[in-house]
Amino acid sequence: MASKRELLEDILLSLADSLGSDILGALVATPDGQVVVSTMVKGGLSAEKLAAMAAAVVGTSERLSKVVEAGDFQDALIRCSSQNILTKKAGRRAILVCVVKSNANVGLLNLEVEDAIERIQSVLGA
Repeated sequence: MASKRELLEDILLSLADSLGSDILGALVATPDGQVVVSTMVKGGLSAEKLAAMAAAVVGTSERLSKVVEAGDFQDALIRCSSQNILTKKAGRRAILVCVVKSNANVGLLNLEVEDAIERIQSVLGA
């Protein structure tokens, strides 16, 4: 039987296969910014720094959504000139972060991320 770590790594590898060259890396982190698993291998991205900053983005976004009474936070897509960063909660125990090229298909990204999140939640629990 595969360990949780191996199952989560398989999920990230499957996500990378689905998105092809559009994805530069992905990671699963705890809500407090600790790396659980990472495929951040392209471009020298630091998984630890990204996890910590993504957790801060999620926390701030959750508070902002409450302040403006916008409902529950769903995700944050940060668009940059050469890369985009999608940060999305994967249940209450994890955050999924994907770094993709700026011209990546966002519709396909969202579909594949939703599938990955369902699988992450089945491994870690909701």
